[in-house]
Amino acid sequence: MKKHYNHDEEIERTLQSLEGIQQAKPSPFFYTRLQARMEQKFVKKTGWQWRPVYAYAALGLVLLLNFATIYTLTHTPTQNSSTADSFASEYGLNSVSSLDTN
Repeated sequence: MKKHYNHDEEIERTLQSLEGIQQAKPSPFFYTRLQARMEQKFVKKTGWQWRPVYAYAALGLVLLLNFATIYTLTHTPTQNSSTADSFASEYGLNSVSSLDTN
């Protein structure tokens, strides 16, 4: 059993409910904020941005410097005693002065 609806009456009630509606008013400065947000999307970000590629490059540079330092420290020739003795004798570091014999 279907209820028999009066369509004209339903339309009239709907139109009456719309009579008290007022136009919505945005908050102050809404359009200014909206315009600024829209302009911000079109502005290209210039300047330096942190990206993973820079982190990997910095890490690689640090590792390269560490390996170079280790390589130079392990492959430098050690000073033999004759070089140290010749340096000491040239600057008079081996001689004992009269002030040291007390």
